[in-house]
Amino acid sequence: MPPSDGLPPLNQLRVFEAAARLLSFTRAAQELHLTQPAVSQQIKALERHVGRPLFVRRHQGLDLSEAGIAYLPIVQRSLAALTTGTQAVFGRRDQLHLTVQVNLSFAIYWLTPRLPDFMRSHPDIVIDLVTVIHDPERTAAAADVEIRFTEELAGATLLRRTNAFPICSPGLGQPDWRTATLFDCTAMSVGWRNWLGDQGQELPAEQRVHLASTYAVGLMAAEHRSALSMTLDVFAEEAIADQRLVAPFDHATPLAESYWLSEQPSRYRTDAAKTFADWLLNQ
Repeated sequence: MPPSDGLPPLNQLRVFEAAARLLSFTRAAQELHLTQPAVSQQIKALERHVGRPLFVRRHQGLDLSEAGIAYLPIVQRSLAALTTGTQAVFGRRDQLHLTVQVNLSFAIYWLTPRLPDFMRSHPDIVIDLVTVIHDPERTAAAADVEIRFTEELAGATLLRRTNAFPICSPGLGQPDWRTATLFDCTAMSVGWRNWLGDQGQELPAEQRVHLASTYAVGLMAAEHRSALSMTLDVFAEEAIADQRLVAPFDHATPLAESYWLSEQPSRYRTDAAKTFADWLLNQ
């Protein structure tokens, strides 16, 4: 089918960008608050418009076609330019409204306990926390500030290096990882096998590791005495200090990923964003 003249509708491009980045119509629908059939229809309409298939539909999943691979960075740059340009011309909703995009576990276990200090010092600033499971999901393309969990990030400021180690409830005593119920977090560079491998150990063949998409689940399991859970120091420090959790083993494995502060270019940075970034770095 020959391509249509003119640019595709913006909604089709937004849907394509999300589906291509996530390689899933279902996850794109969740991110964009659409139904999966609506996403599929938008993609089919875009493919008719450009005259080429953008995805390879497989029984076990989704891949980009050659045209889709070439088109994705073009669409992403264009959407980013639109976002930045709109902010530059029209400004944000309010100089005192602050949108912060942050990893869910970091928001729960590190940022939120410290926010009352910021709110007391700056009662006029309204904070909108946009939480994501894995980075980068870009669910807040116009965020004033992003806290990213990633490896080296150009143009960003390092907030915190991280280490992984197991934690559990004090009620478990001295647990044995060979027989205990184990919990881990998916998509992380360090898990039980890495932590044990650092010490020349490995899991028994019959041992199983339960998984969740966020460390928050494993931490809750540990607090309820139902698991020995792998976590990051940044999440467990307060619970260990309060003696709600303990680290029963001495070894900790450094992660390649760290927490980074990413801000808008200085010419688009609001006073609220500058104030929050300064406060965050002082923490």
